This record gives sequence, C-alpha cells and structure tokens, in this order.
Amino acid sequence: MKKSFVSVMLAAAMAASLFGTSAFAEEAGESTIPVRNSAYEGTFHSAENKHDSISISMDIDPGNLSPEAAANGGGTMWKWEVYERLFEINGLGGDLIPTVAESYEKIDDTTYRIKLFEGVTDSDGNEIHSSDVGYAYDTLIAAGNRMSGDIAKYDHIEVIDDYNFDMIMKEPLTGLSDLSAILGQPFVYSEKAAQDHNLSVDPCGTGPYKVTEYQSGSSITMEARDDYWAEGTDHQTRRQTANVQKIIYRVVQEPSQNAVGLTTGELDESDYVAAQDIAQFEEGGALSDKYYTDKVLNNLTIALFPNADPEKSECSDINLRAAIFYALDGTQLAQASGVNDFVRASTLGNAKFVGYQSKWETEDNFYNVQDFDLAKDYLSKSSYDGKSLVIACNTDAASNNVAVAIQAMLAQIGINCQISALEGNILDQEQVAGNYDLMITMMASDDYLPIVWQRWFSEDFHSVSHTINNCADPKIQELGEKTWTVGSSTDENIDAFHEYMVENFYGYGLYSECKSSVLPTFVTDACWNFQDMIVPGGCTYVENEA
Repeated sequence: MKKSFVSVMLAAAMAASLFGTSAFAEEAGESTIPVRNSAYEGTFHSAENKHDSISISMDIDPGNLSPEAAANGGGTMWKWEVYERLFEINGLGGDLIPTVAESYEKIDDTTYRIKLFEGVTDSDGNEIHSSDVGYAYDTLIAAGNRMSGDIAKYDHIEVIDDYNFDMIMKEPLTGLSDLSAILGQPFVYSEKAAQDHNLSVDPCGTGPYKVTEYQSGSSITMEARDDYWAEGTDHQTRRQTANVQKIIYRVVQEPSQNAVGLTTGELDESDYVAAQDIAQFEEGGALSDKYYTDKVLNNLTIALFPNADPEKSECSDINLRAAIFYALDGTQLAQASGVNDFVRASTLGNAKFVGYQSKWETEDNFYNVQDFDLAKDYLSKSSYDGKSLVIACNTDAASNNVAVAIQAMLAQIGINCQISALEGNILDQEQVAGNYDLMITMMASDDYLPIVWQRWFSEDFHSVSHTINNCADPKIQELGEKTWTVGSSTDENIDAFHEYMVENFYGYGLYSECKSSVLPTFVTDACWNFQDMIVPGGCTYVENEA
C-alpha cells in the first residue's frame, strides 16, 4: 500500500486540535526553488536622500548582543549592520571579498598573512589594529559555541604591525569551508570597546550603524553613523551602505502577530508571517498596495534522526529504522507542519547547496516511496516490542505539528510514540545524552551540502564527540571526510555518502521551507545577505532614487 494519504489527514486533524494550523497545511504546496541574489560585487555608496526609518520583525529575542554570542537564527540578523568581518562571503558559496581586511596571502600550510585596511574605526572612534583581531578571535574561541566549532582550526595571531598579522592554524585547512568560516564568519571589534562597554547589552562595532537603544525582549534601535569609515572608499560594498537613517528590529515571537504588526504599521518588513496570513500581502491581496512578497528557499533542512545507540534506543535496529522511514512521507509532513510553501527533501539537505545531485529526486527509496506494506514487513523483522518511542523536538509549532503527524503515521503500522517538546539547549543536551528514540531537528550550511553533513555526522566537529544519531559507525567518518575535504569532495564521493545514509536508514531529510518575506512598497530593491536575511541599510528606497 503505497502513498496513503489517510495518514496526513489524521495527522492534520490531530495537529489542528493541538495547534490550529492544519486548515492551512492542506493548502500548502510544494514549490520550485527560488534563490535570492546575495552577492556584493561592485562599489556602492550610501544614498544622500535616506529613507527615514524601517521596522523589521525578528522571531527570536537576541538575549545577548555580544559579537561572539551563539547564533540563534533570526535573532542575529541585526548584527550585520553593526559588526563586520575581515571578509564577506560573496553570496552562497562565494569568494571572500575585502571588508575590514584588504587582503590575505597563504604563506604556508598553516599560516595566512592578513593586511587590514587602515582607518577602520568603530562607533566610539577606536581604530581596529591587528591585536584587536586577535582579541576578538580568542574571545570567540573561549565562548565555546557552535561558531567556535566552525573555526576550530584557528590557533592564534602573530602581530607584525598595527595593520599586518599572521593567522596561524592548528592544522592545514582541508575542509571545504574552513577558510571562509575562519576569515568570513567571526565579527571583529576593538578590545577597547570590550573594556568600555558591556557588549552583551551595549554593542560597539565597525559597521555603518550604531545601536542607540536596546529593550530586552522587545526591540533594538540603530541609527546610521555619520563617521562610517568605509563611506566613499572604492571598496565599499552594498552591504556596507546606509540608505535608511533608522532601523528598528522588533521581537515578534508569535507568528500571527506579524500580520497584525504589518497591518497597523508597527512593522514594515517580516520574514515570519504565518501561512494563513500571507495572501493579503501578495499580488491581488487586500494590502498589496502597501506590500509585496519575495519568496526564497530556506537553507535549513528539517530532518528526522533515529537514535542508533544500542544502549539507548530500539532504533539501533536497522529493520525498525526502515519500518519507520517507509511509513513516512516528506511532502505530507511538510503539509502537516503548517508552512506555506516547501521543497520536499531527497537527501539530508537541499538543492540550494553546492554538491546536490538532482538524480536523488527519482531514486527508488523511502524519500520517494511511502509504502505501509513494506514498512510493516520491516517491522515484523525487527525486535520492536510495542514500547512507546520518544519523539524529541523543539517547542515551536511547526516542529510539534511534524511530530504529531509522525506519531499518527507510525500508529498505522503499529508503532506507538510519545512526544517530548523541549527548548533548544535542553533538546541539544538530550540528543548528546541519547535520551530519545526519534529526533526532529534542522541544519543549514552557508555554502556546501557536505558541510551540512559534517555538522551532523563528524565526530571531530563538536566539542563533545558524537554524531547527530549517536551512531558509532566508522564508515560514516570514512565516507563523510571524503565529502567535506578539499580535493576529495567529488560527485562520486558525495553520492556514496548519500547512498550509505539511505541504505542504513540513518537519517531522513523531510523538507525545506520556502519562506515569503513581506516588504513595503517603499523598498524598491531589497538587499539580502548570503543567509537570506535582509540587510536594511543596503536596500534601495524610493527616496534614494529621487
């Protein structure tokens, strides 16, 4: 019995009773793959006629405004206007372009010589010197968050003079994104600013905007600097312009309140409008005279992982994992989640990333076939004894909806489940401890598909040695390292890793959301970073064209 839709109707009904979103899930459709242009080529300068202000929605309270604070999705979008990096990544998987640093040169396998631009100053007037870069990087490493893992091969900086230094690595940079992560991800700032400010609540960076007010849990307000160091230079990028005078980031954690804020004028732009509210802002909608929408494929892939630790879960049984996977369907789960548009996954990642292979979309496996009869056959061969499996997930509505839908689908083949919804950091702790049977999680990359896999499966990537599914399978490391290492990341090796994941039922990529951003008509050309977050200062406004 293939492709049964009874399961999704049951799941949707259950989701409706708990979360009230299934009516819109039924209307959600699978989308094509829209990708935004986030490149920064060319020289740009801030417009003389600035737009007065723009109010942007954030779905997460930043909590900590420190430049080395852990990434938390939309809660970091404000940093792009206040802090800068040595280099910017020029679009998804793009080259490094000068920002605070003018150039870099590889001296040997572990040494990179960096030259800073002279006259780079923060909003206090402190000039950035080589020693400041060392301070910022060392502070980030000490923070011990995921970004610290991204730059784990960084060791220290040897100062040559105020504007030149050698960055020393612990080992050669063999990973696909090692160099871009180390040179293009950490924010740099002055040690003096860290001494004079409590950066967790009072930021001080080198970017084109300065924070003027922060209300914890509510908003971040910033104004364009009139002393911005890069203004008028021949290397100023679009990302470094200030075409609007004031930017207000407002924390809106309840999705339905985004439409309310846009309707009342409290918000001008939002990436988080609920699926049921988006139509009024689209072409022909009731508010299309004031707003328009821009759709993009999210770089996050929602995935399900069975706990493969034999001491912790029955899901260490490959037959049980196979039964679970063949009972599920990514399209139906995306529909049940309540997202507006989506692209069903065909691997642990999506087609946005370098390395993706379109042939995966038509392979004869669980990604493309939901088969309850086959699932029941696998279940009969497993050691499953009727015990209730724990589905761990985050507390957001979409994750809960997916968990409910999975619970309903698995019930149809005789597998009982209970849902454990946990806050992000607690969920991470439970994953490491192995206190779950199935886990719904998500992961992204800023460039290559194998980097998504590395973040999930490399035992060397995290400070605590583990894989996302707690599987002690050396073959994963052997095949994986070939995909995320320079020189061996061939199509053949990438396909081999994908096939090994499929054959062993180690993980099931479900879907990636296509998010619709709502923008005001006074923004005539939106500027996006390579993570698909809006950069308000780089947008073009009606006044700019006057």
